[in-house]
This record gives sequence, C-alpha cells and structure tokens, in this order.
Amino acid sequence: MKRGNPDSPVILPDFCQPTAVLMLVLLGLLLSLLLTLAGAPTFDGFWITLGLTAMMVECVVLASSLLLCSGRKWLMRLSAPVAVGAIFGVIQIITVAFSLLALTLFPALLASSSDVEAWCWVVRNLMISLISSLVFVRYLALYRQWQLQVRSEANARLDALQARIRPHFLFNSLNTVASLIRTRPAEAEESLLDLSDLLRTGLRPGASHALADELELVRGYLRIESQRLGDRLQVDWRIADDLPLDQQIPALLIQPLVENALVHGIARRPGGGTLRIEAGALGRGRMRIRIENPMADPDDRRLDEDGNRMALVNISQRLELAYGDRARLATRVENGQFIAETTLPIEGR
Repeated sequence: MKRGNPDSPVILPDFCQPTAVLMLVLLGLLLSLLLTLAGAPTFDGFWITLGLTAMMVECVVLASSLLLCSGRKWLMRLSAPVAVGAIFGVIQIITVAFSLLALTLFPALLASSSDVEAWCWVVRNLMISLISSLVFVRYLALYRQWQLQVRSEANARLDALQARIRPHFLFNSLNTVASLIRTRPAEAEESLLDLSDLLRTGLRPGASHALADELELVRGYLRIESQRLGDRLQVDWRIADDLPLDQQIPALLIQPLVENALVHGIARRPGGGTLRIEAGALGRGRMRIRIENPMADPDDRRLDEDGNRMALVNISQRLELAYGDRARLATRVENGQFIAETTLPIEGR
C-alpha cells in the first residue's frame, strides 16, 4: 500500500505483507516482555503473566493486521491524514474490544472486580496501545519507504543494464540484413519485416514481459540469422509443456544468450552446428532455460571473448536485481559444447 493521496508524501505501511506482519508479531512479543517486567515487582507468576499479556497483545496485533489488510483498497482511496487516523482508530477500537473480552474471560486479571478498576485497566491498555502503535506504525512506514526506494533504485539499474544490451541486439540484426541486400534481396526484405516485428518487442520500454514474448523474440531473431547462416544453423527446440509461458521475466534475457551462441560459437565454425534450446519446470517453484552450442575454434574464440563475457555479466546482474538469490546464470564447457543455464523462480508456486 503506497499512499492514499498522490500529492501527499506520507507512505502508509502495507499490512498485507507477510514480512510486515512478522515484524509486528515480534514487536508485540517484545512489548509483552517489557510490560511484564515493568509490572512485576517479583518473578512470582512471571510466565503466566507474560503468557496472558502476550496473548492479549498478539490478538490485537493480528486482528488489526487482518482488518487493515482487508481494508487496504479503501485506505488507499483516502487522503494520507485520514488514512493514518483510520489506522490508529482501528487499532484502538480493537484494543478496547479485546480488553473488555479479556475482563469477561479472565476476571482474575484485576485485584478487585470494581467497575472503576476495570475501566482504569481498559484505559491503561488504550494508552499503551496508542503509544506502541505510534512507534510500530511509524517503523513499518519507514520500512515500507525503504522498500520502495530500494525497488526504485533496482528498477533504475535494471533499465540501465537493459539499455546497454539493446544496441547489440539491434546492430547484430542490422548487420545480418545488410549482408543479404546485394546477394539475396528478397530474403533481406523478409528479414527486415522480421526485424520490424522484433523491434516492437525487443526495444519497447519496460523492464519485463511474458516468457512467451521472449521465446517469440528468440524465434524471430533465429529466422533472421537463418537467412545468413543457411544450413550451417540447426535449431533443436525442447520446450516442456509445463513451462509457465505467462511468467513475467526481464526482457532480453534469453535472446542475448542465443545471440552469444550464434555470434561467438556457430557462426565461427565452417560447418556451423546445432543450437539447442531447452526450457521446462524443475519443481519446487523453479524453472530452467538451457542454451547449448558447439564451441568455436580457439583462435576465433579469443577475438570476441570480452564481448561474450560482457553479455553474460549483464544478464547475471539483471537476474540479481530482479530476483536476488532466487535466480542464477551458470555457464560451463562440456564435451566441446558451451552451455548456459538460467534458473528462475516460478511466481505463484
């Protein structure tokens, strides 16, 4: 939950985030411990008092989080001051409700059963709730603000890395078309039509798109390259049926790996070779995309070693920004084949 009013700088906490709820639970346990230590002159009955206090505090915390999460859309439509007031109002109402319920279920909480003492106890809980909720909600708001700043910086870095790799894709495709203009003009015209379609997907703004769009981008790029390489390029597609094609992934994630396989591998072999593209789910909410190509001759390989490494580093950095430690790019050489494996999380599994 960001803000109720776009013109207001106030950022509201998101009570639907599991991390935020966990923080509230831990802070509630800490508050329960402090209240028990402050109110007990001796340690007689310490654990019973701590348990009852923690149960009371955590009930207020969880009920408030549930109610505020359910009303998230409503809070977002309010102005920032009204939304903040509504959050504190909900917490205080729940505190009073659970205080009265506790007096009904556990009358032994008070030394006497007088109405005055009962209401004093309720008011005491209300004051403690007001002070602690000011601290807790402010802490969650700062935490949410930090999250948004980190995400904004990560998106900016991701866009910058994306912008660096797009010219390579465009220039290599144009070079392929240029090489066909004099000798095979009809095929050059067909490649230009393919390239125009690719530009709509590969060079459009935005840091991500569906996996199906990325695979279609790869197919279009391979159609262009096949005009240049002819029979020297063989493509072996192995796409599993369980691959989540609607999954959002960083744009230009697979295509540069395929481009590397052609430019630094197959295109530098007199006899060409077979490009193998495998993709499928691994289980446990993960999927793998594997690009395999025969290695070029050692002399030709050294010419473009820096360019190959730059693209791989770029993809690794974008994976880290987009997924953290949940995704990785691993490369290896095996039996004369260069293998690049990308492991990604499957969102929602």
